[in-house]
Amino acid sequence: MAALRVASWPGFEAMHNAFVPIFLHALEQAGCTIQSLERATDLVGALKADPPPDIVLLHWAERVFGETANRWQSLSSIRSLLSALSRRSDTTRVVWLVHNLAPHDARPLQRLVWPHYVRGLARRIDGFLTLSPGTVDPVRSALPALAELPAAGLWHPAYPHAALPPAAREQARAVYGWGAQDRVLGYCGQIRPYKGVEDLVTAFEATDRTDLRLLLAGRTGATGLAETLTRAAARDPRITLDFRTLPPEAFRAALGACDVIAAPLRRYLHSGSLVHALSAARPVLTPSTPFADSLRAALGPTWVNTYDGPLTPGQLQTVPETLPQGQPDLAAFAPEAVGRQAVTFFESLQR
Repeated sequence: MAALRVASWPGFEAMHNAFVPIFLHALEQAGCTIQSLERATDLVGALKADPPPDIVLLHWAERVFGETANRWQSLSSIRSLLSALSRRSDTTRVVWLVHNLAPHDARPLQRLVWPHYVRGLARRIDGFLTLSPGTVDPVRSALPALAELPAAGLWHPAYPHAALPPAAREQARAVYGWGAQDRVLGYCGQIRPYKGVEDLVTAFEATDRTDLRLLLAGRTGATGLAETLTRAAARDPRITLDFRTLPPEAFRAALGACDVIAAPLRRYLHSGSLVHALSAARPVLTPSTPFADSLRAALGPTWVNTYDGPLTPGQLQTVPETLPQGQPDLAAFAPEAVGRQAVTFFESLQR
């Protein structure tokens, strides 16, 4: 079969999220040619091209809200997008990679429009992808408009450059002033309300181990949340805050300093943060969800420690004593493997 021409919205330039270039490079390795589309208006134009793309790949359909200046422009962009998808070439297949069930931190209009937008989108796409085998059924259940469409659950690809050298732990801890005897729990990445960092801090403050440390590293745009976490750090000197946009080396240092990544995420479908931690050979502690349970089944309970109900101090105190050795087996998460699976799904839609 000839190389597939894939038009991706967004494309390689979406550097705010490393997933996109990793995934698109994997498709290139699998023989696809990629057209990068940075805005919904670019997608509308691509659908009119001659020749048209073989595959239109949609990430984060909710991007229409962030690309426009006000609610009226958002509604106009949605109408234009759905209209263009309706008029696409008979040879073009449209695939939605469902990252989220709904926009995070959605405004009232977005919450109101989203169900109607999804129903309109579902009538115009040919299939959807998720980022684990265990999240296909939850998507079908939460978004009934997609229930009858072909689907495949790929793995969220591992992060190729996340592996840490053996000396990384000691070097990273020196940055934060910790020694080998300290047991460090960490949350590294964007700190937003739905990620449950407040729950982590509340549970941590109730622990009584003097050798425990908690690192919260990443950018927080929520002023109230930052203030809450700052007050907690003032009460408990075991808590260290590193509130900033972390360049790659600083992010690697933060991960390297941790024994365990604790991620009490709320209301999410997939998490690149969990996969990034595992790519760096850092075990994770996270609530039981379809995505986390899939990771646990694939990699084992020492790498993916899940829990039901609220996070407790006891869970934080015992996890650092059961750390795995070596590296998790991420062969199924390798970008080249994920790219081949995606292409197989694309080709199945063309038959």
